[in-house]
Amino acid sequence: MLRNCIVFALALAAVSANIMPRTTSDGRTADMDYLLKQKKIFDVLMYVDQNVLTDHECFEIGRNYDVYVNIDYYNDKEVVTQFLNIYKLGMLKRDAIFTMYKPEHRDEVMLLYRLLYVAKDFNTFYKTACWARLNINPMMFTIAFSTAVLYREDTKYIRVPAIYEIYPNLFFDSKVIREAQNVKMTRGYGYNIHGLGMLKRHDMDSVETYYVQSNFTDICLNPMYEYEYRLNYFMEDVDLNAYYYYIRMMYPFWMDTKDYNLPKNIRGDLYYFIHKQIMSRYYLERLSQGLGSIEDFTFDRMDLPGFYSDLSFTNGVSVPKRDWWNIVPFYKLHYVDHIKKIELRIMEAIDLGYVWDSQGKQISLYTPDGLNVLGNIIEGNCDSINLKYYGAYDVLGRDILGQNFDCKCKDYYVPSTLQLLSTSLRDPAFYRLYDRIMYFFQRYKAMLNRYTKNEVEFQGVRIENVEIDKLVTYFDKKEYLINNAVAVDNYKEGKSFNIKAGQRILNYKPFTYKFSVNSDKDVKAVVRIFLGPAVEGEKYDDYSYLQYYYRYFFMLDEFEYSLKPGMNSFERSSMDAQFFKQEYLTGDVYYKKVLKAIEAQETFIYNKRVTGFPNHLMLPMGTVDGMRYKLFVYIGPYEDVKTYEVPYLGNVKYWGKSFGFPLDRPVTPMFLKLDNCYFKDVIIYHLKDYDMTMISKVF
Repeated sequence: MLRNCIVFALALAAVSANIMPRTTSDGRTADMDYLLKQKKIFDVLMYVDQNVLTDHECFEIGRNYDVYVNIDYYNDKEVVTQFLNIYKLGMLKRDAIFTMYKPEHRDEVMLLYRLLYVAKDFNTFYKTACWARLNINPMMFTIAFSTAVLYREDTKYIRVPAIYEIYPNLFFDSKVIREAQNVKMTRGYGYNIHGLGMLKRHDMDSVETYYVQSNFTDICLNPMYEYEYRLNYFMEDVDLNAYYYYIRMMYPFWMDTKDYNLPKNIRGDLYYFIHKQIMSRYYLERLSQGLGSIEDFTFDRMDLPGFYSDLSFTNGVSVPKRDWWNIVPFYKLHYVDHIKKIELRIMEAIDLGYVWDSQGKQISLYTPDGLNVLGNIIEGNCDSINLKYYGAYDVLGRDILGQNFDCKCKDYYVPSTLQLLSTSLRDPAFYRLYDRIMYFFQRYKAMLNRYTKNEVEFQGVRIENVEIDKLVTYFDKKEYLINNAVAVDNYKEGKSFNIKAGQRILNYKPFTYKFSVNSDKDVKAVVRIFLGPAVEGEKYDDYSYLQYYYRYFFMLDEFEYSLKPGMNSFERSSMDAQFFKQEYLTGDVYYKKVLKAIEAQETFIYNKRVTGFPNHLMLPMGTVDGMRYKLFVYIGPYEDVKTYEVPYLGNVKYWGKSFGFPLDRPVTPMFLKLDNCYFKDVIIYHLKDYDMTMISKVF
C-alpha cells in the first residue's frame, strides 16, 4: 500500500511540475515604484473586514485624512461633492451585505469608485483608500478599490489579492471557515493529536502554516432531485468562480466605457463569447456525468434544480437556498411581467433586424457591430443603445431566479448567490438563465447568412492528420490562502501565520497536438481547436449532428503559424493555450517575492494578464472506461489582426473574424469536405485515486 501511495504521489508531482506559473511574452521587470505600490495595495486588502488594526499603516492615515479638506487634490471636485453628500446622509452599514445587483448599493459603489479614480496622484489615491477602508462597508470598498486599481494609469498592471483570499467565506463553506477560526484561536493545538485532519508546518521564513481540508457541498441533498450536484467539483471550483468574477469586472456593467480608454466595439462580443465558452464547457461536463441537455424553464413555472449551500456571509448570515419544489414568490411576480416584456422586445429586435436607440431611431442589428449592440442590450450595461427600453435582462433574470426575499431596506438586503459574481456559477439556475440568453445569440446568428465556401475555405492548405496524446483526467489537490477568514489582534499577528484550505480539483495530464499540414505556398495561418460532444446511442448523420451540436463546441486554443510549401509538421502543447491561465501564486508567496524584490534580493516579473479560464479545467472529466468527444481543427488565413488591451486579460488578439469562428453560426455540409477542416474522435479517460496500477501506466 505504501509503495502505491508513493507511486501516486510521484505521478502527481510529475504533472504538477508542468503547470507551475511561467513568464509569458508580455512579462515586465518591476521597478521600485511599482514594487512599493504593489506592497501598499496588498496591505490595504489584508484583513479588510477589520478596520481597527491600530498597527496597520492604513489606520493612522485613514483616521487623520479628510476628503473635503483635500478636495483640490482630486481632478473632479463635483465627484467629491456628490460622494460626500451621500456619505453624510448615510451609506451602507459596515455589517450589511453588499451586492452590485441592488440599485442603492450600485449607486454608492459607483460614487466611491469615482472618488478613488479622480484622485490626482497615487499618494491621494492611497490616502483616500485608507480613509474608505475605515469608514465604508468593506465589500463595497473592495469592489470600488479593486476596480480603481485596475483602471487608474498609475496602478496599471498592479495585482490585488485574489478575490478568494479577500473573501474566502464566499468560496469555502462555513465548516472550513469555522475550522480556520478554531486554528487561529488554538494555534492548531491538539489537531494532530486527535486526528482531526489538521496539518502544521513552518515555511522557510519560519511562518507557521496550518492546513484545513475543504470539500464540496454535501448538505441537504436529496439524490432523487439534486442530481445536478454530481457537477459540484465543476460548479464549486474556486478558480472557475474567481475567473467569472474577474471576467465580469473587467467591464463592470455599471461602467460607461466612453469615459475610459477602453475598446468599446468588442464589449458586447466579449460578453457573448465568455458566456458561450462557459456554457459549452458546462455542457461537456454534464455529458461526463450522464446528464444530457440542459432543461428548459419558464418564468411562470420555473421548475429549477434546488440550490443548497453551506456558505455564509461575513456577518454570519447564510446564503439563501432554493428548494427543489420552487415556485415564483409572490413578491417577484411583477418582475416576471417585466422580464417577459424585455424578452419580447429583444426577440422582436432580432427578428426584425433593428433596435430602437434612446432617440427613437432605428439602428440595424445586421451590421459588423450588430453582435456588440445586442450583447450590450442583453447585459443591460451602460453602453446599451437604449437602457430604458431594453432594460437589463441579465440583472432581472438573476433577481427572479435567485428567489431571495425582496427586502426594500438596503442595510438588511440579503442577496442570492446569483447576485454575487463570485458565487454565481455555484447555482444550477445560472446555467438555465444563460442557456436562455445563449438562445438569443444563437437566434441572432441563425438570422445571419451562413458562411460561404469562400469565407471558410483556405485554398492550397490541407490538414492531412492531427495526432493527440492520450487524454487523461484525475482529481488533484490545490491549496488556497484563507487568512482573511479569521480575526487577528493586530496586523503584525496577522503576518505571523498562514492558514490554507486544501480542495480537490479536476485536473488533466498535459498533452500535445501533432499537426501534419500540406501547403502549396508560404502563408501565415491561424489554427483554431475546438472540443465538442460526440453523440452516443443516437442516430445522427454527420450533417444533422453538426446542425444541432455546433453550439456546444468549446474553443481550446487559437494560435498563428507560418506554413511553408510542402508538408508542415508542427506541435502545440496544451500548456500554451491562450485562453487559459496557469496557476496563481498564493498571496503569501507573491507578497514575499515583492518584499525580496524591494530588498534587491531578486528580480520581480509581472504580466499584463492576470486571469484566464482555469487551465486545470481544460478537459471534461470523461469516464473510467473512456468517453468519446469530437475534436475539430480549423486552419484559416491570417487576416487583419487587431490587438486590444483589455483589463485583466492583457493583450487580446482579434483575428478579423468573430470570436469562435467558424462555429459561431449554423454550419453547412461543406464543413465536412473542406481540406482545412478536420474532425477527429478523441477519448477522455478519468483515473480514480485508488487505481494505482492505471496511474503508473499512464504517467
